[in-house]
Amino acid sequence: MNTEAFARIYNESRNGANHMVRHPLCRQLIYSDGVQELAETGCYWLLDIIGTEVVKAMRGADSLGIIKVKVANSEADLSLSLSDDAPPAWKHHLNFTDMPEGEWTFYINNEGGTFPLILPNEY
Repeated sequence: MNTEAFARIYNESRNGANHMVRHPLCRQLIYSDGVQELAETGCYWLLDIIGTEVVKAMRGADSLGIIKVKVANSEADLSLSLSDDAPPAWKHHLNFTDMPEGEWTFYINNEGGTFPLILPNEY
């Protein structure tokens, strides 16, 4: 993974998303061009996890979902929160990742069968 490019793209100032891309396997997941650029640095695997696991957890949600990826010591803890005061609606631990260390946040929404995923600076 190109960690320098990942951090640069994640922190890049954006004014919304220019277009959305449909996940090739989980057709209900669509993601912004910013998320697509991040995936191109080497983390398409993250989109696969979100498409296969998070979308299922979001099916009954009527609020914005916040996905957090906390990376430390080459391990990652992923979680989905549907509100600030509720326990995570979904969690996943990875024993290895090449994502840069830190905490990375993504937003996902349930729009009646389609689940758009965006970066916080595209909100």
